[in-house]
Amino acid sequence: MNIQNHDFSKEEIENFHRYRDNQEDGRLKIRFVALLLLARGDSPQDVSVIVGKSPLTIERWFESYVSKGIDSLNSFGYKPKKSFLSKDQIEQLTKWVKETYPPKLKVVRAYVQESFNVTYTIAGIQKLLKKKGLSVSEQK
Repeated sequence: MNIQNHDFSKEEIENFHRYRDNQEDGRLKIRFVALLLLARGDSPQDVSVIVGKSPLTIERWFESYVSKGIDSLNSFGYKPKKSFLSKDQIEQLTKWVKETYPPKLKVVRAYVQESFNVTYTIAGIQKLLKKKGLSVSEQK
């Protein structure tokens, strides 16, 4: 689809302003600024210079907007990694940490290995505990 041939409506432009103004993440805000510049009639090349992204990126944002809608530009679409432990196992681990107060992350790591036959790195254990609002010494 050719960007120059797209006739941006008043409603579309108002939506770009609203999404830009309500977006807290500056990286996402740039997407709506880019669309506003395109709607103003700037070329993808000019927009790319202004926002510091490649013309291809500007074109991809436009294509995503046209094909998937404005919400497709309002997130990064990251999918979190699935935990190696089940929900029940995570609950059991959380309970164990709260009850035993393990002195070091390597103790938690050993517990996970022995109890669930799953091997995590120390950093992985730390992230898992942090998600549950827990912390243990970072010493290995």
